[in-house]
Amino acid sequence: MKEKKGAAVAANKPKLKRSISKTLLTVILPVVAIGILVIIIFLNNQASSSMIELSKMDLQAETESNARELGTPFQMLTAKYGEYADTLENVAFADKQAIADYIAPSVNYQPVANTGIYIGFDDGSYLFANGTIQDDDWDPRTRDWYAIGMENDTFIVTDAYTDSSTGELCVTYTRRVDMYDGSKAVMAMDVFLSDLQTKVNELTPMTTGRSAVYSPTQFISYSKDEYNGTLISENPSNYLNDLLEYAYNDNETDVVERTMDVGTTNYVAKYAIPGTTWVMLSVVSEDDVLAKSVKFRNIAILFMVIVLAVIIAIVLFAIQRIIAKPVGQLSDGITKVSEGDFTTVLPKGNGDEIGLISEEMSNYITKMKETIRGIQDRADRLLTDSGASKEASNFMTNEANDQSVSMGQIQEAMDGISRAVTELAENATDLAQSVSELTSKGHSTNDVMLDLVKQAEVGQKDMTSVEQNMGHITDSMSEMNDVVNVVRESAEKINEIVDMIDSIAEQTNLLSLNASIEAARAGEAGKGFAVVADEIGNLATNSQDAAKEIATIISEITSEIVKLSDKSQNNMSAIGESSEAVKKAGESFQLIYGELDNAAGTMSSMIEMMNSVNDIASNVAAISQEQSASTEEVMATVENLAESATDIAGTSKNVEDAANSVSESAETIHGALSQFKIE
Repeated sequence: MKEKKGAAVAANKPKLKRSISKTLLTVILPVVAIGILVIIIFLNNQASSSMIELSKMDLQAETESNARELGTPFQMLTAKYGEYADTLENVAFADKQAIADYIAPSVNYQPVANTGIYIGFDDGSYLFANGTIQDDDWDPRTRDWYAIGMENDTFIVTDAYTDSSTGELCVTYTRRVDMYDGSKAVMAMDVFLSDLQTKVNELTPMTTGRSAVYSPTQFISYSKDEYNGTLISENPSNYLNDLLEYAYNDNETDVVERTMDVGTTNYVAKYAIPGTTWVMLSVVSEDDVLAKSVKFRNIAILFMVIVLAVIIAIVLFAIQRIIAKPVGQLSDGITKVSEGDFTTVLPKGNGDEIGLISEEMSNYITKMKETIRGIQDRADRLLTDSGASKEASNFMTNEANDQSVSMGQIQEAMDGISRAVTELAENATDLAQSVSELTSKGHSTNDVMLDLVKQAEVGQKDMTSVEQNMGHITDSMSEMNDVVNVVRESAEKINEIVDMIDSIAEQTNLLSLNASIEAARAGEAGKGFAVVADEIGNLATNSQDAAKEIATIISEITSEIVKLSDKSQNNMSAIGESSEAVKKAGESFQLIYGELDNAAGTMSSMIEMMNSVNDIASNVAAISQEQSASTEEVMATVENLAESATDIAGTSKNVEDAANSVSESAETIHGALSQFKIE
């Protein structure tokens, strides 16, 4: 009881839900975190803007540098070959061979891979610095490069095309040359773009970017080789067509943002390649440009976490020293007092609000200690007196209960005896009636058993007769099977005789044939012999046919005999099995007859025993009725005694309940006061 009360008090004591330090932190920490986060967002935005501008400047500068580097070989080529053109315009050459000798060294000038100079004259003649000789019907004036060059007095580049001899992508530089002798010619050279494409593919602006070269209509160099030399306008990508528009739009000179077909945003810079009509484009992903900004943001977030951790540590230390520790000591003391420990000594105050609370609680503990001590003394005396009263009432109640229980047991025993005697009388009467009926049915059953014995005897005799008849049938079938076997053997002998007749007929037929042949040789003298030979042959043929018919008939008879023999064997097997079954049935009938005879004797003995049981049951029924009357008189007396014992037990229980109530109240008061510790 005391443990339960203590547990209840402990369960009801107040629990600390949240400390003061946590409460202060939940207020201070969000404010500090939000402030630092705002500063980081502001700095990150400023840094991102600055980094984007710097990245655009770097991308534009790198694009310009790469374009100039790519354009230098083309500038060198056009400048060098321009000197050749100026010389042809200002110097008189003896003949075209002299011109060929003059331009021959151009083959070895390779700042960028090219074929060297070739010239087409207005009279249809031509010269190749590398000594190429075309077909007789080849006329330079019918070529596109000739027509384009005739309209320009400086080198101009054609659209890119695939060279038929090398399979490489190339362009042609062409210009008009006004010869010193007054005639006109077109100077040109084919420039291969494989070196340019390799260099462009190796370029990585800002480490992660890529580059491309556009002409006004074509891809000159692109990361996908299959695009090179194709028309940009025929490409289905809107992004690539937007880049072409930007490349040749003089109004857009700054780095721009363009979104790819897949949704990725890129920064794009452009610069014209000197010595060509092409434009270099440098592309860098926005994510790559912002990578430094993201890195700065991550560092700032890490810094914020560190600062927050330091602030939390400082605030926790201050709260612990100034507030949490004094409040915790006071809280522990109050908790002990709430649990009943009035020996607790609270810490002395420091002159602040917490110290005042501690001093007032100490005064309260002293007053409560004196009050509880007085109540405990009175409760102890009450507990002692109630214990003595409880023991006396318990003894009286137990004695009354024992008496009541004993009377109840006597009453139950007498009640059981009465029921048993009554039931015994009823069962004895029923038994006498049942035995009488059973005796009557036993006589009927005995008559039936005697009839069954007679019928079984007749059945046994019939089965013996059947068994004898089955033996006769078996002997007859065995004799018939022997006859069938004899007939089959005779048929086989007849077949042998028929085969012999057939063989004799066949030999006779051959002899008849030989006789006919000899008669024919004898001529007129052998005619009579021939007639006899023919008759013998016919007779042999008829004999052979008859033998075959006999053989067929004998074969059919033999087949039927075999079937008959098989059926005879099957019948003998079945008859043998039937004979065995009949024999077993006869033995079973013999056993049944013996058992029925024994059963008839047993039934006669049972009828005699049932007559004796009937007499005994009648006597028991009479005696049981007399005992039932005596038992009812005893039951009435026992019921009166049981009621008196019950009344006494009830009165004793009321006294005990009152004593228990007083004792429990005293224990409850004592248990409640025992929780308070005052010494």
